[in-house]
Amino acid sequence: MYGVLVLLFSSGFVWWIADEAQEESRSPVAWAEAAKPWLIRVHVAAAFAFLVVLGTVLASHADRAWAGRVNRATGLFLGTVFGVQALTGYGLRFFPVDAWKEPTGTLHVSVGLLVPLFVGVHVWWGRRLARKRTGGS
Repeated sequence: MYGVLVLLFSSGFVWWIADEAQEESRSPVAWAEAAKPWLIRVHVAAAFAFLVVLGTVLASHADRAWAGRVNRATGLFLGTVFGVQALTGYGLRFFPVDAWKEPTGTLHVSVGLLVPLFVGVHVWWGRRLARKRTGGS
């Protein structure tokens, strides 16, 4: 899961940097022009892979944690974040109204930049709870 998340985040982050470089220069930037199509292909492929991995996590890890009443708040929050990312990612390509593209993109990038923090907090909190249950070992 972590490997797919790293690929997903990295490809999206570098695509965003390339896009910002183009916007700042107001003219084509050779490396960004060349990189962006490949970065978005990698990003979308990583997103598909992540959805497969997420399904596996939901069927095993999340199911057990929910039944055990463990780390529900951060798990629900993280699930919501992933849902927002999936919906806005889809929307960037397929929403029918052009006026929706800019706010959708802004939301997708803004939330995406925070995903490592959100995942880190969820893992940290879950491990903290596990240590409490086992007496700190």
